[in-house]
Amino acid sequence: MSDLLDWVEQTAIENLKSHHACADVIAKDAATTLTVFLAALGGGLAYAAKALELHSVNWLSVGAIVFTGWFLILSLLLVRNCLMFRAMPSIYNEPRNLYQPAYSLDQLKEAEVEGMQRRIDMAAKSNAGVVVWLNRLRLAAAASPIVFIAAAFVASKVSV
Repeated sequence: MSDLLDWVEQTAIENLKSHHACADVIAKDAATTLTVFLAALGGGLAYAAKALELHSVNWLSVGAIVFTGWFLILSLLLVRNCLMFRAMPSIYNEPRNLYQPAYSLDQLKEAEVEGMQRRIDMAAKSNAGVVVWLNRLRLAAAASPIVFIAAAFVASKVSV
């Protein structure tokens, strides 16, 4: 039984390490996405500010203002749901939890394997939630021309 427990424990450790590595990759991807969002936000803001400075409020400037607001919201959601630190289960247990002289080594390993499975499940759920948000926000960014066109169309109809 000890060989099986050793093998399962090592495999679980590697699995949990891979979830940690995946979380790092997701965070880097989210940071890159934020850079793109902020570039779009800055470009839209520059155009919208210039139009307002020149008192040139027309369908184009309204579209730019709404586009800028859209990317501001996307950027805030990206930071809140993908980049803010969140609890990530540790790979290894603490000594105070492992040192239990009243139990045999195999009993402790069995309990630790169960605990590792819970930590793996938590890590997988955390990563999956971040990935879902990141994918949705990227799709929303890809839809930004639709937001611009809709705002510009409405502005042209109301004769700003």
